[in-house]
Amino acid sequence: MQRRIPVMALAAAIMLAACGGTSTPTPATSGVAKVDSIAAEVPDAIKKAAPLQIATDATYAPNEFVNPDSGAIQGWDIDLGLALCQVMGLVCTFNNVTFDDIIAQLKASTPSEVAGGDKPRYAFSVSSWTPTASREAGGIDFITYYKAGEAWLVKAGGPAITSAADMCGHAVAVEAGTTEESDAWGYMGKQVGGTPRSGDKNNCTAAGKQDINVLSFGTQTEANSALLSGRADFGWLDQPVAGYQVTQTGGKLQLGGTACSVSPYGIALVKGSSLEKAMTDAMKYLMDHGSYTTILTKWGVQSGGITSADVALNNNSSIGPSCVPSY
Repeated sequence: MQRRIPVMALAAAIMLAACGGTSTPTPATSGVAKVDSIAAEVPDAIKKAAPLQIATDATYAPNEFVNPDSGAIQGWDIDLGLALCQVMGLVCTFNNVTFDDIIAQLKASTPSEVAGGDKPRYAFSVSSWTPTASREAGGIDFITYYKAGEAWLVKAGGPAITSAADMCGHAVAVEAGTTEESDAWGYMGKQVGGTPRSGDKNNCTAAGKQDINVLSFGTQTEANSALLSGRADFGWLDQPVAGYQVTQTGGKLQLGGTACSVSPYGIALVKGSSLEKAMTDAMKYLMDHGSYTTILTKWGVQSGGITSADVALNNNSSIGPSCVPSY
Protein backbone atom coordinates (compact mmCIF):
# COMPACT_ATOMS: atom_id res chain seq x y z
CA MET A 1 0.00 0.00 0.00
CA GLN A 2 2.57 2.56 1.08
CA ARG A 3 6.29 2.34 0.68
CA ARG A 4 8.66 3.98 3.13
CA ILE A 5 11.61 5.81 1.61
CA PRO A 6 14.03 6.91 4.34
CA VAL A 7 16.68 9.38 3.18
CA MET A 8 19.23 9.87 5.99
CA ALA A 9 18.19 10.84 9.49
CA LEU A 10 16.14 13.95 8.87
CA ALA A 11 14.84 13.36 5.38
CA ALA A 12 11.19 13.05 4.49
CA ALA A 13 9.46 11.00 1.85
CA ILE A 14 6.60 12.03 -0.36
CA MET A 15 4.27 9.41 -1.74
CA LEU A 16 0.82 9.03 -3.14
CA ALA A 17 -1.95 7.32 -1.26
CA ALA A 18 -2.97 3.78 -2.10
CA CYS A 19 -5.45 5.08 -4.67
CA GLY A 20 -2.87 4.73 -7.27
CA GLY A 21 0.37 6.54 -8.01
CA THR A 22 4.02 5.92 -7.62
CA SER A 23 6.25 7.27 -4.92
CA THR A 24 9.47 9.21 -5.20
CA PRO A 25 11.93 10.42 -2.57
CA THR A 26 12.24 14.13 -1.90
CA PRO A 27 15.47 15.55 -0.48
CA ALA A 28 15.54 17.52 2.74
CA THR A 29 14.79 21.22 2.38
CA SER A 30 18.08 23.03 1.84
CA GLY A 31 19.46 24.90 4.84
CA VAL A 32 16.98 23.45 7.35
CA ALA A 33 18.14 21.15 10.13
CA LYS A 34 16.95 19.70 13.39
CA VAL A 35 16.67 22.16 16.28
CA ASP A 36 17.37 20.22 19.46
CA SER A 37 15.29 22.43 21.77
CA ILE A 38 12.23 22.06 19.52
CA ALA A 39 12.80 18.36 18.85
CA ALA A 40 12.81 17.86 22.62
CA GLU A 41 9.20 19.11 22.71
CA VAL A 42 8.05 16.21 20.51
CA PRO A 43 6.62 13.42 22.72
CA ASP A 44 8.48 10.12 22.61
CA ALA A 45 5.34 8.32 21.44
CA ILE A 46 5.26 10.49 18.31
CA LYS A 47 8.96 9.96 17.67
CA LYS A 48 8.46 6.21 17.89
CA ALA A 49 5.56 6.40 15.43
CA ALA A 50 7.78 7.84 12.68
CA PRO A 51 7.55 8.17 9.80
CA LEU A 52 4.64 10.49 10.54
CA GLN A 53 1.85 10.42 7.99
CA ILE A 54 0.70 13.81 6.70
CA ALA A 55 -2.52 14.27 4.73
CA THR A 56 -2.80 16.68 1.81
CA ASP A 57 -5.13 17.06 -1.16
CA ALA A 58 -2.62 17.21 -4.00
CA THR A 59 -4.90 18.88 -6.55
CA TYR A 60 -4.34 22.47 -5.42
CA ALA A 61 -1.33 23.80 -7.32
CA PRO A 62 0.92 25.57 -6.49
CA ASN A 63 0.13 24.80 -2.84
CA GLU A 64 0.08 21.02 -3.18
CA PHE A 65 -0.07 18.96 -6.36
CA VAL A 66 1.28 15.88 -8.11
CA ASN A 67 4.21 16.41 -10.46
CA PRO A 68 2.97 14.84 -13.73
CA ASP A 69 6.47 13.72 -14.69
CA SER A 70 7.77 12.21 -11.44
CA GLY A 71 4.52 11.38 -9.63
CA ALA A 72 5.81 13.17 -6.52
CA ILE A 73 3.63 15.41 -4.41
CA GLN A 74 5.09 18.90 -4.39
CA GLY A 75 4.25 22.56 -3.80
CA TRP A 76 5.08 25.24 -1.29
CA ASP A 77 2.85 23.69 1.38
CA ILE A 78 4.82 20.48 0.93
CA ASP A 79 8.18 22.23 1.18
CA LEU A 80 7.00 23.95 4.34
CA GLY A 81 5.70 20.71 5.85
CA LEU A 82 9.00 18.98 5.15
CA ALA A 83 10.92 21.86 6.72
CA LEU A 84 8.75 21.66 9.85
CA CYS A 85 9.48 17.96 10.15
CA GLN A 86 13.20 18.59 9.77
CA VAL A 87 13.20 21.22 12.54
CA MET A 88 11.30 18.80 14.80
CA GLY A 89 13.74 15.99 13.94
CA LEU A 90 11.05 13.81 12.39
CA VAL A 91 10.74 11.74 9.23
CA CYS A 92 7.43 12.45 7.49
CA THR A 93 5.48 11.03 4.57
CA PHE A 94 2.92 13.01 2.56
CA ASN A 95 -0.23 11.18 1.44
CA ASN A 96 -2.63 12.32 -1.28
CA VAL A 97 -6.08 12.30 0.33
CA THR A 98 -9.40 13.67 -0.99
CA PHE A 99 -9.89 17.02 0.75
CA ASP A 100 -13.40 16.30 1.97
CA ASP A 101 -12.15 13.13 3.71
CA ILE A 102 -9.14 14.57 5.54
CA ILE A 103 -10.74 15.79 8.77
CA ALA A 104 -12.58 12.51 9.32
CA GLN A 105 -9.37 10.60 8.76
CA LEU A 106 -7.38 12.89 11.05
CA LYS A 107 -9.81 11.93 13.80
CA ALA A 108 -9.99 8.22 12.90
CA SER A 109 -8.69 6.11 15.77
CA THR A 110 -8.49 2.80 13.96
CA PRO A 111 -5.11 1.98 12.41
CA SER A 112 -5.28 1.32 8.67
CA GLU A 113 -4.05 -2.25 9.04
CA VAL A 114 -7.02 -3.01 11.31
CA ALA A 115 -9.63 -1.06 9.39
CA GLY A 116 -8.86 -2.67 6.08
CA GLY A 117 -6.98 0.35 4.79
CA ASP A 118 -9.92 2.76 4.74
CA LYS A 119 -9.02 4.72 7.87
CA PRO A 120 -5.35 5.63 7.78
CA ARG A 121 -4.21 7.67 10.76
CA TYR A 122 -2.54 11.01 10.00
CA ALA A 123 -0.55 13.05 12.48
CA PHE A 124 -1.59 16.33 10.85
CA SER A 125 -2.61 17.90 7.54
CA VAL A 126 -0.99 20.63 5.47
CA SER A 127 -3.56 21.35 2.78
CA SER A 128 -4.49 25.06 2.51
CA TRP A 129 -6.92 24.80 5.43
CA THR A 130 -8.92 27.86 6.45
CA PRO A 131 -9.57 27.70 10.22
CA THR A 132 -13.30 27.96 10.96
CA ALA A 133 -15.36 27.69 14.12
CA SER A 134 -17.31 24.74 12.72
CA ARG A 135 -14.15 22.78 11.92
CA GLU A 136 -12.76 23.53 15.36
CA ALA A 137 -16.02 22.53 17.03
CA GLY A 138 -15.70 19.26 15.13
CA GLY A 139 -12.45 18.44 16.93
CA ILE A 140 -9.70 20.09 14.89
CA ASP A 141 -7.11 22.71 15.90
CA PHE A 142 -5.27 24.93 13.41
CA ILE A 143 -1.83 26.54 13.66
CA THR A 144 -1.69 29.71 11.54
CA TYR A 145 1.05 29.96 8.89
CA TYR A 146 -0.22 32.06 5.92
CA LYS A 147 -3.12 34.19 4.68
CA ALA A 148 -5.07 33.99 1.43
CA GLY A 149 -8.35 35.21 -0.01
CA GLU A 150 -11.03 33.59 -2.14
CA ALA A 151 -10.96 34.35 -5.87
CA TRP A 152 -13.13 33.67 -8.90
CA LEU A 153 -11.93 32.20 -12.16
CA VAL A 154 -13.70 32.86 -15.44
CA LYS A 155 -13.18 31.45 -18.89
CA ALA A 156 -11.94 33.97 -21.43
CA GLY A 157 -14.95 35.39 -23.26
CA GLY A 158 -17.39 34.07 -20.66
CA PRO A 159 -19.68 35.96 -18.26
CA ALA A 160 -18.05 38.53 -15.98
CA ILE A 161 -18.02 38.44 -12.19
CA THR A 162 -17.05 41.12 -9.69
CA SER A 163 -18.85 39.96 -6.54
CA ALA A 164 -20.78 37.05 -5.06
CA ALA A 165 -24.03 38.54 -6.40
CA ASP A 166 -22.84 37.77 -9.92
CA MET A 167 -22.87 34.03 -9.14
CA CYS A 168 -26.68 34.04 -9.01
CA GLY A 169 -28.16 32.25 -11.99
CA HIS A 170 -24.81 30.71 -12.93
CA ALA A 171 -23.05 27.38 -12.46
CA VAL A 172 -20.08 27.69 -10.08
CA ALA A 173 -17.43 24.96 -9.78
CA VAL A 174 -15.95 24.37 -6.31
CA GLU A 175 -14.04 21.62 -4.57
CA ALA A 176 -16.13 19.71 -2.04
CA GLY A 177 -15.40 20.50 1.59
CA THR A 178 -13.87 23.92 0.89
CA THR A 179 -14.83 27.29 2.33
CA GLU A 180 -15.88 28.35 -1.16
CA GLU A 181 -18.42 25.52 -1.30
CA SER A 182 -19.87 26.58 2.07
CA ASP A 183 -19.93 30.24 1.05
CA ALA A 184 -21.71 29.56 -2.24
CA TRP A 185 -24.51 27.74 -0.43
CA GLY A 186 -24.40 30.19 2.47
CA TYR A 187 -25.03 33.10 0.09
CA MET A 188 -28.35 31.45 -0.68
CA GLY A 189 -29.16 30.96 3.01
CA LYS A 190 -28.58 27.23 2.74
CA GLN A 191 -26.36 24.54 4.16
CA VAL A 192 -24.13 22.61 1.77
CA GLY A 193 -26.49 20.45 -0.27
CA GLY A 194 -29.44 22.84 -0.18
CA THR A 195 -31.13 22.57 3.23
CA PRO A 196 -32.34 26.07 4.23
CA ARG A 197 -30.68 27.68 7.25
CA SER A 198 -33.19 28.88 9.81
CA GLY A 199 -33.38 32.66 9.84
CA ASP A 200 -31.05 33.18 6.86
CA LYS A 201 -32.14 34.88 3.66
CA ASN A 202 -31.44 33.82 0.11
CA ASN A 203 -29.48 36.75 -1.32
CA CYS A 204 -30.16 35.61 -4.89
CA THR A 205 -33.95 35.41 -4.70
CA ALA A 206 -34.02 38.59 -2.58
CA ALA A 207 -32.44 40.37 -5.54
CA GLY A 208 -34.89 38.80 -7.98
CA LYS A 209 -32.30 36.43 -9.39
CA GLN A 210 -32.10 32.67 -9.79
CA ASP A 211 -30.15 30.49 -7.38
CA ILE A 212 -26.51 29.58 -7.84
CA ASN A 213 -25.98 26.17 -9.38
CA VAL A 214 -23.23 24.93 -7.08
CA LEU A 215 -21.19 22.18 -8.78
CA SER A 216 -19.08 20.37 -6.19
CA PHE A 217 -16.19 18.13 -7.23
CA GLY A 218 -13.99 15.74 -5.31
CA THR A 219 -10.82 17.46 -6.49
CA GLN A 220 -9.84 20.94 -7.60
CA THR A 221 -8.56 19.41 -10.83
CA GLU A 222 -12.10 18.30 -11.67
CA ALA A 223 -13.50 21.71 -10.76
CA ASN A 224 -10.98 23.39 -13.07
CA SER A 225 -11.91 21.01 -15.89
CA ALA A 226 -15.60 21.86 -15.46
CA LEU A 227 -14.80 25.52 -15.98
CA LEU A 228 -12.56 24.92 -18.98
CA SER A 229 -15.12 22.63 -20.63
CA GLY A 230 -17.96 25.11 -20.18
CA ARG A 231 -19.95 23.03 -17.69
CA ALA A 232 -19.41 25.82 -15.16
CA ASP A 233 -19.49 29.57 -15.70
CA PHE A 234 -17.20 30.39 -12.79
CA GLY A 235 -14.68 28.66 -10.58
CA TRP A 236 -14.29 29.67 -6.94
CA LEU A 237 -11.11 28.79 -5.07
CA ASP A 238 -8.22 30.21 -3.05
CA GLN A 239 -6.35 33.19 -4.47
CA PRO A 240 -2.86 31.65 -4.94
CA VAL A 241 -4.38 28.61 -6.64
CA ALA A 242 -6.57 30.73 -8.91
CA GLY A 243 -3.59 32.85 -9.91
CA TYR A 244 -1.56 29.76 -10.71
CA GLN A 245 -4.32 28.42 -12.96
CA VAL A 246 -4.28 31.67 -14.94
CA THR A 247 -0.57 31.26 -15.64
CA GLN A 248 -0.88 27.57 -16.48
CA THR A 249 -3.76 27.83 -18.95
CA GLY A 250 -2.17 30.35 -21.31
CA GLY A 251 -4.97 32.89 -21.18
CA LYS A 252 -7.87 30.44 -21.25
CA LEU A 253 -8.78 31.41 -17.67
CA GLN A 254 -8.80 34.84 -16.04
CA LEU A 255 -9.33 36.20 -12.55
CA GLY A 256 -12.72 37.77 -11.90
CA GLY A 257 -13.22 40.59 -9.42
CA THR A 258 -10.96 41.13 -6.42
CA ALA A 259 -9.94 38.55 -3.85
CA CYS A 260 -12.12 38.76 -0.73
CA SER A 261 -12.44 37.08 2.68
CA VAL A 262 -8.68 37.06 3.17
CA SER A 263 -8.19 34.58 6.00
CA PRO A 264 -5.44 32.56 7.67
CA TYR A 265 -4.26 29.17 6.52
CA GLY A 266 -3.69 26.70 9.33
CA ILE A 267 -2.02 23.33 9.78
CA ALA A 268 -4.76 20.95 10.90
CA LEU A 269 -4.28 18.67 13.91
CA VAL A 270 -6.68 16.76 16.14
CA LYS A 271 -7.74 19.09 18.95
CA GLY A 272 -5.27 19.06 21.80
CA SER A 273 -2.62 17.16 19.83
CA SER A 274 0.59 16.69 21.80
CA LEU A 275 2.43 17.89 18.68
CA GLU A 276 0.99 21.42 18.83
CA LYS A 277 3.74 22.99 20.97
CA ALA A 278 6.60 21.66 18.84
CA MET A 279 4.74 22.48 15.61
CA THR A 280 4.09 26.07 16.70
CA ASP A 281 7.69 26.64 17.75
CA ALA A 282 9.01 25.02 14.57
CA MET A 283 6.85 27.32 12.45
CA LYS A 284 8.06 30.39 14.29
CA TYR A 285 11.65 29.21 13.95
CA LEU A 286 11.33 28.87 10.17
CA MET A 287 9.86 32.35 9.94
CA ASP A 288 12.43 33.98 12.20
CA HIS A 289 15.39 32.34 10.46
CA GLY A 290 14.43 33.02 6.83
CA SER A 291 13.54 29.54 5.55
CA TYR A 292 9.84 30.36 5.45
CA THR A 293 10.37 33.38 3.21
CA THR A 294 12.73 31.39 0.99
CA ILE A 295 10.07 28.72 0.43
CA LEU A 296 7.30 31.22 -0.37
CA THR A 297 9.53 33.20 -2.71
CA LYS A 298 10.54 30.04 -4.57
CA TRP A 299 6.88 29.45 -5.44
CA GLY A 300 5.93 33.12 -5.96
CA VAL A 301 3.39 33.22 -3.12
CA GLN A 302 5.22 35.51 -0.72
CA SER A 303 2.42 38.11 -0.77
CA GLY A 304 0.48 35.95 1.69
CA GLY A 305 3.34 35.50 4.13
CA ILE A 306 2.96 36.32 7.82
CA THR A 307 5.41 36.84 10.70
CA SER A 308 6.05 34.64 13.70
CA ALA A 309 4.06 37.09 15.83
CA ASP A 310 0.98 36.11 13.78
CA VAL A 311 1.33 32.37 14.40
CA ALA A 312 -1.58 31.39 16.62
CA LEU A 313 -3.91 28.58 17.53
CA ASN A 314 -7.35 28.76 15.90
CA ASN A 315 -7.19 32.26 14.43
CA ASN A 316 -10.43 32.63 12.47
CA SER A 317 -10.16 36.36 11.78
CA SER A 318 -10.71 37.53 8.20
CA ILE A 319 -8.95 40.59 6.83
CA GLY A 320 -10.77 43.15 4.70
CA PRO A 321 -14.17 42.71 3.01
CA SER A 322 -15.93 39.34 3.09
CA CYS A 323 -17.07 37.60 -0.08
CA VAL A 324 -20.52 36.85 1.31
CA PRO A 325 -22.66 38.11 4.21
CA SER A 326 -22.33 36.12 7.41
CA TYR A 327 -24.48 33.02 7.60
